[in-house]
Amino acid sequence: MSQAGLALVLTTVITALVHTLIPDHWLPFVLVSRAERWTIRRTVTTTAVSASLHVLLSIALALAVVGAERGAERAVVGVAESLESLTGWLLLIFGVVYMGWFLLRGGHIHSFGMHPHHRPDDPEPEARRGRFKDLSGHTLTFIVGFNPCILVIPCVYGAAQLNGLTVVAVALAFAASTIVSMVVVTLVGLKGTSRLTSPFLTRYGEAFSGALIALVGLALLLAE
Repeated sequence: MSQAGLALVLTTVITALVHTLIPDHWLPFVLVSRAERWTIRRTVTTTAVSASLHVLLSIALALAVVGAERGAERAVVGVAESLESLTGWLLLIFGVVYMGWFLLRGGHIHSFGMHPHHRPDDPEPEARRGRFKDLSGHTLTFIVGFNPCILVIPCVYGAAQLNGLTVVAVALAFAASTIVSMVVVTLVGLKGTSRLTSPFLTRYGEAFSGALIALVGLALLLAE
């Protein structure tokens, strides 16, 4: 591989690492993982699956730009930008629904404590919780995963001007850097918030998490 190719690979890795630090890539997983009492294994698996979807969509759009005829690149980039905007709306809606669900449904057991009017041996609220937990996890995986990284497009396009090996190297570098960094940052965030407790979080932890996720979505929309 040429020096230009190596420089593109390095640029791709740095781009992926910096891009992953944006809160919409990891904060929702931290909040829902804690609120839903996910195991570390489930947190890692869910984040990795979402990161993989994120990578596949980003690379697919980049390759579409490479293969597009002159003038079609703008349409492909427009699709990517629309998906990014859609992610902001979906996170906002997800956060509001998540917050509303826990505010309206009454007492429940959760990671932040237990409402005093709920009995631990009451199976019915826990059964509802299990169904909602599965739905919220799958929904969040989809929302974050289908948020492409537009910044990787020029990296792949530049690699295509060199040779196929460089394209493969850039794609693999982006995939590995993104997936690993999303998982690591999520685990670090989860560890960092593990000791945050208060009477407010004991009663309204899940609703508070939903509100923060909604704010992340709103921030994405305002950033445009």
